[in-house]
Amino acid sequence: MNATSTPGRGRLASPIWRPAARRRARVHAFSLVEVTLAIGVTAFCLISLFGLLLVGIKSSQAAMEQTNANGMLSTVAADLRATSPTFPAGQATITSQFQIPIPAHPVTTSPAPFVLYLTTDGRPETAFTPDSRYRLTVTFLPNGSNTAAATYVSLHMHWPAAKAEQSQADSVVESFLALDRN
Repeated sequence: MNATSTPGRGRLASPIWRPAARRRARVHAFSLVEVTLAIGVTAFCLISLFGLLLVGIKSSQAAMEQTNANGMLSTVAADLRATSPTFPAGQATITSQFQIPIPAHPVTTSPAPFVLYLTTDGRPETAFTPDSRYRLTVTFLPNGSNTAAATYVSLHMHWPAAKAEQSQADSVVESFLALDRN
């Protein structure tokens, strides 16, 4: 056995003959620069994602408000349509659910608009309160002197009601109805 070999291991097993690169332990890890870049990219992506999340929440809230307003406007329109004709025909009357005054037929001049405030759950109020969320303006339009003509109604729903009072409403839904009051 010679002095440069170890029994049973061969010539390269001896520490004398190992190259310097093989003697160093191989450590597999990320450098500090790589970790910093990964954290930066992750932070940028998360900030962008949170920004989009806020936009999505605002859009969802606006869509929910729009849906509520359309539902309430449909309920008001149904209340106007459900009001039965008077006897004798063409007399002034009031709707049953929202107490909206319907003028006598034919409407020759445009009467003052009727303003109604609605809460988030659809409860009507005649005056603005802190619970008011929607402002509904009901306007009966002139239909001429023909007694057989339809009664024309313009409905405007504005919200929020506090801004609608100052003519600065964020959103509006409009509808037009032709009622058969004969």
